[in-house]
Amino acid sequence: MLDFLAENNLCGQAILRIVSCGNAIIAELLRLSEFIPAVFRLKDRADQQKYGDIIFDFSYFKGPELWESKLEAKPELQELDEEFRENNTEIVTRFYLAFQSVHKYIVDLNRYLDDLNEGVYIQQTLETVLLNEDGKQLLCEALYLYGVMLLVIDQKIEGEIRERMLVSYYRYRYPWAQTTPSKSTAIGKVQCRFPPPFIVNSSNMI
Repeated sequence: MLDFLAENNLCGQAILRIVSCGNAIIAELLRLSEFIPAVFRLKDRADQQKYGDIIFDFSYFKGPELWESKLEAKPELQELDEEFRENNTEIVTRFYLAFQSVHKYIVDLNRYLDDLNEGVYIQQTLETVLLNEDGKQLLCEALYLYGVMLLVIDQKIEGEIRERMLVSYYRYRYPWAQTTPSKSTAIGKVQCRFPPPFIVNSSNMI
């Protein structure tokens, strides 16, 4: 049988790419966790008083029009909001893309498992991959890396901070769409509490 890690073994190369991507995602999450803008923590009373009206958690989505109308009613808040946007859009976008990459990672892993079950890879099934030493190691590592991603996010980037960053990204990226993001939108796909879509399909596992 063809070497599982051979360059022309599509099945082996696919899981190898997933694992490589997983390691890169974890590295980026760890890097970003060291550069969380202090203002998003809102720990300082001065920050709470200054930015409390322009930094929102997910409660913002219950009535975005209301919050935006409050901002529009106060020119000083609009000016502060614009300044905050200019200073933080780049880092907020990096965090968003990192969170999005976690979602894409598990989607790709689930698709790989589905492809194995559906016979996309000739002469390869989940059983044969698990019987191969390299295949078994890479599959286990892929799932392990996903768990590490969730732990890093949960332990290094607090839930409130994630919510505030995602809402800020949404507000500044889609200022014309002051409605609750659906699951089909980019922001709706990245949840701070990691619900069922972030779980590997149980039907794919032995």
